[in-house]
Amino acid sequence: MDCIPGFIWFFAKAFFVVFLLMWVKWTFPRLRIDQILSLEWKYLVPISMVNLLLMACCVAFGFHF
Repeated sequence: MDCIPGFIWFFAKAFFVVFLLMWVKWTFPRLRIDQILSLEWKYLVPISMVNLLLMACCVAFGFHF
């Protein structure tokens, strides 16, 4: 990304993140804490454990990408 100045690239990425957060907030306006915790324990924690195991295997077997 040498053709785009750094400050423009930074503001473009920041705008994208803010837009994404606003879009999620407006799409799902009434998420309660129990719904978020249920999502975390049922899906996000197992996905992160699989990711951790996969990356540990990649490092152990010397597959660096």
